Amino acid sequence: MTFEEFLVAELPGLTRFAGALTGDRDLGEDILADALLTVSAKWARISGTQRPLAYVRRVVVTTFLSDRRRAARRRTQPVGDPSLLDRAEPDVSDVVARRDFVAQLLTALPAQQRAAVVLRYLLDQTDDEIAQTLRCSTGTVRSHLSRARATLRMTAPAERS
Repeated sequence: MTFEEFLVAELPGLTRFAGALTGDRDLGEDILADALLTVSAKWARISGTQRPLAYVRRVVVTTFLSDRRRAARRRTQPVGDPSLLDRAEPDVSDVVARRDFVAQLLTALPAQQRAAVVLRYLLDQTDDEIAQTLRCSTGTVRSHLSRARATLRMTAPAERS
C-alpha cells in the first residue's frame, strides 16, 4: 500500500483521533500534519509492518506529547473559554453541547491521562495496546485511566441533563 492509499483510507479516522487527543480540531490537524511528515519519510519501512495504522497512531500520540512538553516549557496557558477553540458553525443541538462538555473535561487532564482515555474510549484499545502506544507498562496505563476517571468524577457535575 502506498502512502497516498493509506491516507485516503485512514485520514478521516486519524483526524478525529488527533482532534479528540488534543481537544482542539485545529491543533489536532497541526499535530497530525507534523506526525504524517515524520511517517511519510519512513513509509517504506512502516508499510511493511503488520499494523501500520497502530504505528501511525503512536507517532501522533508521541508528537502530541512532545508538543505538550514544548508548550509547558514556553509556559503557555490554555484558553479557559472553549468557545474560542470551537470554530464550527454555530449549532445549539444537544450533541454539540455534549461534545463541548466532554472536551472541557478532557482538557483538564494531564496529557498522558488524556491520551490513555482517548485511546481507551474513542478507539476501544486494550491496556496492552495503550501501553505500546504510550510506551509504558500496562500498570501505568491502568493508573493513568484510574486517575483520569477520578479527576473526571470530581470535575463533572453530579447530574447532567
